[in-house]
Amino acid sequence: MKKNYLLKQNFAFCIALLFLNTYVHAQTNTFPSTGSAGIGTITPNASSILEMVSTSKGMLVPRMTKNNRDAIATPATGLLIYQTTNTPGFYYYNGSAWTAVTPKAKGWSLTGNAATDPAVNFIGTTDYQPLTFKVNNQKAGYIGTSLTTNTGFGYQTLNTNTTGVSNTANGFQSLNTNTSGSYNTGNGVQALYANNTGHDNTATGFWSLVTNTTGYYNTATGGYSLYTNSDGIGNTANGISALRFNTHGSDNTAAGANTLFYNTTGYGNVAIGSNALFNNTIGNHLVAIGDSALYNQSVDPSANYGNVAVGFKALYSNSNGFLNTATGITALYANETGHDNTGSGYGALFYNNGNGNTGFGATALANNISGNNNTAVGYGADFSSDWSNSSAFGYSSYITASNQVRIGDASVLSIGGYRGWTNLSDGRVKKNIKENVPGLAFINLLKPITYNLDLDEADKIVQRPVIKDKNGKPIQLSQEAITARKAQQMVVCTGFIAQDVEATAKKIGYDFDGVDAAKNNTDLYGLRYAEFVVPLVKAVQELSKINDDKDAKINELETRLVRLEAMLNVQQSTTTNNKQQTINISSASLEQNIPNPFNQSTSIHYNLPSKFNSAQIVITDYSGKTLKQINISTAGKGILNMNAGDLSSGTYNYSLIVDGKLIDTKKMVLTK
Repeated sequence: MKKNYLLKQNFAFCIALLFLNTYVHAQTNTFPSTGSAGIGTITPNASSILEMVSTSKGMLVPRMTKNNRDAIATPATGLLIYQTTNTPGFYYYNGSAWTAVTPKAKGWSLTGNAATDPAVNFIGTTDYQPLTFKVNNQKAGYIGTSLTTNTGFGYQTLNTNTTGVSNTANGFQSLNTNTSGSYNTGNGVQALYANNTGHDNTATGFWSLVTNTTGYYNTATGGYSLYTNSDGIGNTANGISALRFNTHGSDNTAAGANTLFYNTTGYGNVAIGSNALFNNTIGNHLVAIGDSALYNQSVDPSANYGNVAVGFKALYSNSNGFLNTATGITALYANETGHDNTGSGYGALFYNNGNGNTGFGATALANNISGNNNTAVGYGADFSSDWSNSSAFGYSSYITASNQVRIGDASVLSIGGYRGWTNLSDGRVKKNIKENVPGLAFINLLKPITYNLDLDEADKIVQRPVIKDKNGKPIQLSQEAITARKAQQMVVCTGFIAQDVEATAKKIGYDFDGVDAAKNNTDLYGLRYAEFVVPLVKAVQELSKINDDKDAKINELETRLVRLEAMLNVQQSTTTNNKQQTINISSASLEQNIPNPFNQSTSIHYNLPSKFNSAQIVITDYSGKTLKQINISTAGKGILNMNAGDLSSGTYNYSLIVDGKLIDTKKMVLTK
């Protein structure tokens, strides 16, 4: 803006010259009685010496070069000229030198400034007072001192603050109604707009924490984050609309767009990932990590606590379920009311609404809906229906009934370890004990066979579902799995047909628990081969009794045979020695061998009369065959030390025969 130049001293001299010139050439100029002169007016202002009025002409002072100016002799103080050379401009004589008439110093330009010195050129105060900016006479910026430490930029930021300190507000109406709240930071349009006494809050993004009044220790980053929070405490929201409708809920952490979107009073929740815990309103102590994890969690806080979901749409449909843990994409996806479940792996427990189930592995227990207390470990380990208290371990292991355990799939060729399976068999817990197990009657009716498994037919019977990927396409078996399956079907197995064993047991009235009968039309028969041990033991015992009876009869026959042979020997001896006197052998005896049983050697004690013709100790086997015959010649008590030699383990008989008469027979047992 141009300024009017101020004329200095003795300006009247120049005016007088102009007045004289005007008087000569203009008849309309007058000198009123007031002493004022007018140019272009007949009524000059009474307070002026000279008034000039014109709408088309200006006042022109003498124009000259610098040399002309310097040639003026004894210029009067205040003399004014316009210099045309050497820095043109108005000059006046100050009494000692010609001085350029300079414009009045001006402030900061609205179109920019140049040649500034930051040490002396600045916008602000030079005293210890805050700096305030205004728009439409409303506060639009505030820079406080160390007494308040408040800073605000934006229309109506910190508009009503009175005693609050250490607040920072940036954006239209940020911290607009704050009065005594301190240590708050609002960045964005109406960030922390309604905050009154709340402190230690941070809001970044338009309308973040916009309705917070007394809540404190909250952090909101993103548009609409913690939008309706009023007095909630200790919440952290990162992402657009994170914890948008939270009002009184505290200690929540939400990271991602729309996380904990509808949460109002729920507390202690953690949601990380877009739309995680989207519909939760009043649920507490929930953890959701992943896009849309626990998306529909929403209802009764007494029945929807303690859930943990990690993965895209994990526990997506959960509403009233509690104490569930889902880890993996779509794990426990359809669960609504089921509780105490654990699903880990893509699609684990996908359709579940049962309780107390555990699934580890991709699609483990994917088809369980209402079954309870089941366990599945392994990729594709699954159930054919809603069974309970069953367990499947290993890739593609499959359950077809309740209270069932399966290990591995049809391709498994070996299951074992370094110790056998132990069944509880404590007599203290066994009731109604009966010795009624059939032996030979059952065993003799069994039909041992060899066979090959038809795995395709087994799959048809159990109606095994096709495993699908996340796009719903069937997953094909690997070449390794196909090879293993073919190898399994080539194995020649030995065993029984379960249906035949069942029929055999029923035929003889035997309630045999070795048959695991099919529980439904999609279940398969099985056998517990360990249970066959008991009837087999009974059969061996029965055979042993039969053998013992036969042995007794054989021994009796052997004794009779020995006696007959002895009688024949006596008759022959009598015929040969008609004159020989009869010998008294009543004092002869035979004792039990020591030790018995024995494994290397044993001693046989005997007693012979003082006079006899011949004596022998004869060793025979159980069939009566004579193995050894040892002659004895010394009368009285004697000992025969016998080595096992080439005899094999078994039971043997030994007899004392004196003069052809059998004195006694005893048994001895050889164990090598």
